[in-house]
Amino acid sequence: QPPQPHHSQEISETMSESQEYPHGKPTDGMCCLCTYEDITEEDQNYVEFQSYPSMKWKPAQFELCVVKELLETQFTQYIEKVKTTDCQATLRRMLKDGPPIYISDKHGFELAEESDTHVCALWFAVDGKERSAKLKGAVDGEERESLWKELNAFLIEDGKEEGDDDDENDASS
Repeated sequence: QPPQPHHSQEISETMSESQEYPHGKPTDGMCCLCTYEDITEEDQNYVEFQSYPSMKWKPAQFELCVVKELLETQFTQYIEKVKTTDCQATLRRMLKDGPPIYISDKHGFELAEESDTHVCALWFAVDGKERSAKLKGAVDGEERESLWKELNAFLIEDGKEEGDDDDENDASS
């Protein structure tokens, strides 16, 4: 019996044909929230994603080329922004949850259940295969903890400006 996809296991880059889940097709008039291109069966640019832990599949609201671009660049863009932003509030918000591991976008990949934490797998209609939703270059476990600690060094605790604080400890209203 093949191993089941699980968020703590690496899903192989491209899994074999879907054994259990009957993936769907794009709905009439479906279009990408990023490029506004039509998502059609003919264009084979339809993508589905699986949320963890519900393991439910849903249609992505982005076309294939956008999903591939996010997989390739989302992690490196995060690292670059942490290293270059000059806004401490932005930096704190970015570092709150740590470096991303899996593809995410609250509009393009709206999780199936409120209790779901992340996208764990993707399915591309073009080849009918499931694949990991892990971002290129992303790390997990101890390596991620170490990177998170390293990135937290960009925070300047003493250099807070008025209105720069995200917490509600400030009772000077």
